[in-house]
Amino acid sequence: MEAVGVRVEGVSKRYSHKVKGEVYAARDVTLDVRPGEFVTMLGPSGCGKTTTLRMIAGFEAPDAGRVVIGGRDVTHDLANQRNIGFVFQNYALFPHLSIGENVAYGLRVRGVAAAGIERRVKEVLALVGLAGYEHQFSNQLSGGEQQRVALARAIVIRPQVLLFDEPLSNLDAKLRVAMRQEIRDLQRRLAITTVYVTHDQEEAMAVSDRIAVMNQGSIVQEGSADDLYYRPASAFVAQFIGRVNLLPARVEAASGGGGEVTVLGHRL
Repeated sequence: MEAVGVRVEGVSKRYSHKVKGEVYAARDVTLDVRPGEFVTMLGPSGCGKTTTLRMIAGFEAPDAGRVVIGGRDVTHDLANQRNIGFVFQNYALFPHLSIGENVAYGLRVRGVAAAGIERRVKEVLALVGLAGYEHQFSNQLSGGEQQRVALARAIVIRPQVLLFDEPLSNLDAKLRVAMRQEIRDLQRRLAITTVYVTHDQEEAMAVSDRIAVMNQGSIVQEGSADDLYYRPASAFVAQFIGRVNLLPARVEAASGGGGEVTVLGHRL
């Protein structure tokens, strides 16, 4: 059996809505991520991608299904009992702590010795291009620099899995392109199993080994960027991933590798 870094198996999450009644944010979601693989959950707002990511992280408890990380069932474990790093959309840096203290936070919680903390903080800050920033504060940094700090804080604990929740949405277009490449290069260098969430098709296609397209709480297709672009499984995927013209058609006959269809009154 092929090794799995993360397995989401039949996971569902529902909420009560005053008007709509019971609403599924995620419904029977199953996804396997191989060790060292970069998989993106892509979809429009409200499709369930962030809810699914939060269930992997342990921030939300599934109503059904299970989550497995590194071969261990963590469905009922708290977030701090899972060896994961999480990069939030809004960075979530502590404004009263220096950059070094922000990055060191997870190590201190884990009881790492002071000497080890200092060494590892310097290592990861250098890794993300922020060597010497230990004594700065977040309000002194640009958006891109704050994002690098958030990334450093996530990887300093040496997680089994790295999770990203739309990490580039607050950056300008030019910086987004640069940062997504930095994230991808760093992920390849460290070979960390990664699950990434975005609604940006171009971003997903640029960074991912595989993409899982979500709609209305479910994964509707997964595959490489080429698979999704050239071989969409539905009209939704075709329209969401690429620029297409859809025409109504009726299959008249099919045999072997070919067939006949009627398109706008013309039989082809």
